Amino acid sequence: MQTVLNATDVRANFGEFIDTIVREKPQAVKRNRDVIMAISKQQMKELLSVYELTFEYEQDEDGRYAGSLEQIEDIVADAETLEELRNELARHLVEYSIDYEANYSRYYNTPNRHKHAPYVLRVLLEDDIELVAQMFHA
Repeated sequence: MQTVLNATDVRANFGEFIDTIVREKPQAVKRNRDVIMAISKQQMKELLSVYELTFEYEQDEDGRYAGSLEQIEDIVADAETLEELRNELARHLVEYSIDYEANYSRYYNTPNRHKHAPYVLRVLLEDDIELVAQMFHA
């Protein structure tokens, strides 16, 4: 990263800092020895769009569908139709993502949950469960 802004300068010009992020480009900010990145919601959505979610499913003998997400194994559901299954998986994924965010340090630092972070962030950027359901590829 070539340009790293000083946190004191950012505080003094916060409005300009936000405008630059939203209208131009992400920014790096340094405070003491810590460096953070600031990025707009739209840019973050675009960056995370490569993290696709695949759902696998089977139809039971009674006609019900059971499925799970390949990338987050603990997300499982069953439903009468494939569309209902997609929506149930989305609902479970949103609940998991909210819990992940609330306990981020614990989940992120757990080896089998660390890899879920970009998917969770992608889900949390959506405002509607229907948009989450549309993320799934069969």
